[in-house]
Amino acid sequence: MRLLFLTPRFPYPLIGGDRIKSYHLLQHLAEHHEVTLVTFNHGGHPSKEQMEKMKSMGVRVFAIPLSPLKAALRCLPKLTSDLPLEVLFYTQPEFKQVVDKLFREEKFDMAFSFFMRTAEYLKHVDIPTVLIAEDCRTLYQKRSKASSKSVLQKLIRWWEVRKLEKYEPAIADKFDTVTFVTQTDIEEFERRNSNGHYALLTNGVDLSEFTLQNEPELRKDVLFFGKLDVWANKMMVSRIAERIFPIVQRELPDVHCHIAGARPQQLVQKYSSAKLHFHADVPDIKTYVATAAVFVHPHLGASGIQNKVLQAMAIGCPVVTTPTGIQGIEARHGKEVMIGLSDEEIAKHCTTLLQNPELRGELAHNARSLIERRYSWEIIYRQLDGVMQEVAERHGTTIS
Repeated sequence: MRLLFLTPRFPYPLIGGDRIKSYHLLQHLAEHHEVTLVTFNHGGHPSKEQMEKMKSMGVRVFAIPLSPLKAALRCLPKLTSDLPLEVLFYTQPEFKQVVDKLFREEKFDMAFSFFMRTAEYLKHVDIPTVLIAEDCRTLYQKRSKASSKSVLQKLIRWWEVRKLEKYEPAIADKFDTVTFVTQTDIEEFERRNSNGHYALLTNGVDLSEFTLQNEPELRKDVLFFGKLDVWANKMMVSRIAERIFPIVQRELPDVHCHIAGARPQQLVQKYSSAKLHFHADVPDIKTYVATAAVFVHPHLGASGIQNKVLQAMAIGCPVVTTPTGIQGIEARHGKEVMIGLSDEEIAKHCTTLLQNPELRGELAHNARSLIERRYSWEIIYRQLDGVMQEVAERHGTTIS
């Protein structure tokens, strides 16, 4: 088949869950089909390495440079439109020109919008279409608004909720199928538009890259990792530094906490200490995960699935998280992960694991087994193939 695939960010390098997911889906599709990618690249033209990576996969690429400042300024006159800010930001004329030209000059058998941010470009085409929405954005913004302490953040998210409550149900009608990473997101969307076609397309882990690390009894210390310029991750770091880790320290004074990830500058200045260490822009997060006794993940709000939790589980680093932090992952408290609500409960789970290498080993083994059964990329590829086959059949065709 000839496929068109739209993404809001260049799918390489593999930093961030959206890039990881789109990269692996493109890799799978390109093994069996002829794939054309139209993507934004933030900050300018993509590098030679980025383009060569796509070329090596057999993907033809049209990359449109995106200036965040210019895109934001273009949004200002259109704030009264029906588009949510996150969609408006990525609705740019240069991108539309490329997509429209491709449809005029070529014939595609199916088209994909990765994230709702690129949905506007496909909502009127007359070929089978799939929206890889990932999560229900209305639910995400509502939860984020409730968990935020910032007046500005609450105002922005209130604005987005107002727009999304109308936009999301309407855009679902424009696509043959909309996919989500959790059943919770599907159920929430079904409440808003019961006429749509929805499917599960969860997230995966490269099992050859994230291998199980043994000897959990030799590990020590607490870890959190993630993109540290992302609001939700900054909130988790603040919760760890201000409330959770001090409780752990009172019980276990010799324990250290490590925070690893991209661009943590403000957090370093605020929280860095003799026992709380920041590791900026590390080349390989796996090294830190493999040597930590506990991955603490005090998630609040949001929706979708947490890739960092999947990765920690695959490596066998015991996870302490919250009910929303484990959503979409069929893990059980005390079996594959530890789940807590309050700061005190999360800290207690951390100290229990730090003092109990046998329990750490049991959770590590069980977590890895779950990832192998349910969250390898091969399983996600089968889900994607099933979605494509179902969409094709509704249009009276089949996929060979």
